[in-house]
Amino acid sequence: MYRPKKSVWLGFRFLSLLPLLFLTLAARAQSVHWEGSPDDPSEVQLVFDECSPDGDPHVPALADNVLSLAGNSSQTSIINGSFSRSYTLTYSVRAKRPGAVLQIPSFTVQTNKGPKQVTAYTGGAARVVPEETINSRLMPGAATVWAGEVFPVTYVINGARRSFSQIASNIDWNSAPLVVEGWPQTPETAEMLLNGEPRMNVVYRTRGYAKNPGTFTLNAATQLVNLVTGSIGFGLFQQPRVEQLAVSSKRPEIAVKPLLAPPAGFTGAVGQFKLVSKVVPTAAAVGEPVTWTLELSGTGNWPEIAGLPQREVSKDFQVVQPQAKRTPAEGKLFDAVLAEDVVLVPAHPGSYTLNPVAFVYFDPKDGVYKTLRTPQTAVTISPAAGASAPRFQVGLPEAAPSTAAEPAAARPAVAPPEAPSTIPRDPLPGPAHVSRPLDLRTLAGLMTVPFALLLAVWLWLAVQRARITDPIRTQREARARLAATLARLREAPAAERPALLLAWQHDSAVLWKIFHAAPAPSALDEEEWRRLWTESDRALYRAGGDLPPDWTARAEAALAAKRVRGFSPLSALRLRNLAPFVAAAALLIFAPPARSEDAAAAYRRGDFAAAEKSWSAEVGRDPVNPIARHNLSLSLAQQDRWDLALAHATAALVQSPGTEPIRWQFALAAEKAGFVPAPLAAFPKPGPLQALARQASPAGWQRLLIAAAALAALSLGFLLAGTYRGSSRRRSGLAAAGLALSMLTGVSAVAGVHAYGQAADSRAVIVWRGSLLRSIPTEADTSQKSTTLAAGSVAVVDRTFLGWVRLSFDNSQTGWVRKEDVVALWQ
Repeated sequence: MYRPKKSVWLGFRFLSLLPLLFLTLAARAQSVHWEGSPDDPSEVQLVFDECSPDGDPHVPALADNVLSLAGNSSQTSIINGSFSRSYTLTYSVRAKRPGAVLQIPSFTVQTNKGPKQVTAYTGGAARVVPEETINSRLMPGAATVWAGEVFPVTYVINGARRSFSQIASNIDWNSAPLVVEGWPQTPETAEMLLNGEPRMNVVYRTRGYAKNPGTFTLNAATQLVNLVTGSIGFGLFQQPRVEQLAVSSKRPEIAVKPLLAPPAGFTGAVGQFKLVSKVVPTAAAVGEPVTWTLELSGTGNWPEIAGLPQREVSKDFQVVQPQAKRTPAEGKLFDAVLAEDVVLVPAHPGSYTLNPVAFVYFDPKDGVYKTLRTPQTAVTISPAAGASAPRFQVGLPEAAPSTAAEPAAARPAVAPPEAPSTIPRDPLPGPAHVSRPLDLRTLAGLMTVPFALLLAVWLWLAVQRARITDPIRTQREARARLAATLARLREAPAAERPALLLAWQHDSAVLWKIFHAAPAPSALDEEEWRRLWTESDRALYRAGGDLPPDWTARAEAALAAKRVRGFSPLSALRLRNLAPFVAAAALLIFAPPARSEDAAAAYRRGDFAAAEKSWSAEVGRDPVNPIARHNLSLSLAQQDRWDLALAHATAALVQSPGTEPIRWQFALAAEKAGFVPAPLAAFPKPGPLQALARQASPAGWQRLLIAAAALAALSLGFLLAGTYRGSSRRRSGLAAAGLALSMLTGVSAVAGVHAYGQAADSRAVIVWRGSLLRSIPTEADTSQKSTTLAAGSVAVVDRTFLGWVRLSFDNSQTGWVRKEDVVALWQ
């Protein structure tokens, strides 16, 4: 018998183990793990070796950091005949608080090769937003409050305008241990200057209260914001780099004081309340219902208020007590009205007294308990006329009226008793002391002291106002900031130089009294300053550009040569500084009529520039004043500035198209300017559509459209009611007429708004002079694409950037122009 050699058996065994060996190697090769990004320490990568994710990986939520998916990539490599694949997800790390360490726990992820375990990871440098770039604050209205006291809570986010792009999320805040209202959907926004740099201030306001006493550290509030952190690309393809980062506030402390020992009847209400009692009628017959209404209203911890106090009534009344109705103010949790109607049905005649109702609450403003009491009310019940039983009983049908009623006997009028005549009252207890009158000299001296103090304060205020109104103040401040900026430029790293150069350009423009948003070097009066400005533009906007080595030294020398006059305290004696309150009071009391009268008087005497200035200021205060717009157009037309006159005449026309003088001025300005806005080209000689449209402004047509919708809904409601209660020819006729009228009105309103085109948008502007439409908001990059923009073009502003606005046209074309090249029609 043949026996295989031992080597043959070993070969068979090896071949049989090969599949198992391949499966083991494949299982080992398929893994998922975290790695630090080689390009950016604030990024981490989730690497899939020999597999790929099945759907979006569910990364566990982190306590101190936020992971955001930044991108993905795949890689295939062949090394010494070894074939490998990997798939990488890149996440940006954002810290919720300074100093947070990135710690990702272990979790399971689904892949195309089945579930894989990802080991825990510690490391990475979470990106922390610098405080000077953007910061946020969470501020309770008071550091110490009473338990249950409603107090304001304010969240403020403040960022540099050059970096701040937009809010990217709602506020993420765990309000425990507070009970709070929701944050408003639309925050308060404002621009401000800090050290000469524009900043955005976004304010959210809400209210809250703490149920329990103690000292609490509130949780930090976190919000995602989009920040401009630099630029990507160069030349034509250069665009801002926008990153989404998390901004977290500090954790403020608040001390909650316990309430004082409660009196009897206190049920937990804290705030300011009002209790009203109404009894209607106070005179009724047996069986007639009497309604007793209690209404509690005010501001307080309404979630803790269970209901109204109990009421006591005589057993001679049958009581119907429906559920109390709580009505909170719209969008508010701590302002509400709680009303309860109790129906009393008397069973016996007589005189009854409804006792007062007491409501005990704690007033946090005064720090004491207070009691609200309703007045005592007398109710007179007379016998039922012509019936032996009550006409209204709870749970029983109403008794049938008597067929023969006896006439009631006439009753004599009863007069109340007269008050007793007056007699001396009891003596007052205790002694009393009053001051003697002063002599005339002392009285005059004491009366002079306040005026002397007033004079001293007046002079001090005049000096302060002189400093504020000093026309050279901004130049002196700009010169001081320039010296500090140049000192920082000497030692600043390359990453900080662009921001310092922008600050230098801004303050240099202020120093030289250049009010252009982005001035050209030619606007400077001295050659050395023009050279310095040109070199700074190259360093800022040219790819790879840098400053010459001696730039800082030359800039310091030029600054030293530029002298600015100092402040003179004697300027406080000028009338505008000595009596600003007189001007302020005059403006407050007489400003609206005086401006119009002064402007009209200036126009009548031929001083059209003064009239233009007055009406322009009035338009700035109230942009939707068509009269001021029209008058401003007239004053501009008198100066042969027909292009700008047409822009304001256009605004007046869309705001008040039914005013005949406004239509006349619009047609005249269009004829003289040589152009007319495209959406309104047919208005001077209107067709049927324009004749209809000019009966109301776009806002008026919109209100009419809303009224048409309401009428249509009401008409449909009449028809719907007919399907439940039976048809009625009259009701059906009214509903059909209402539907027809609403459809006619709605179609007319839609046509009226459509006739104005883009001019009906509240963001609409008109280009009043020929300009260039640019791809990016800068004049420094001459390689960008641009096109001519004709005067009279109407567009919508969808973005702003410093002194630029981005226009969006009805053909979807967009581009940037200077803000001074356009006139807003509604804003």
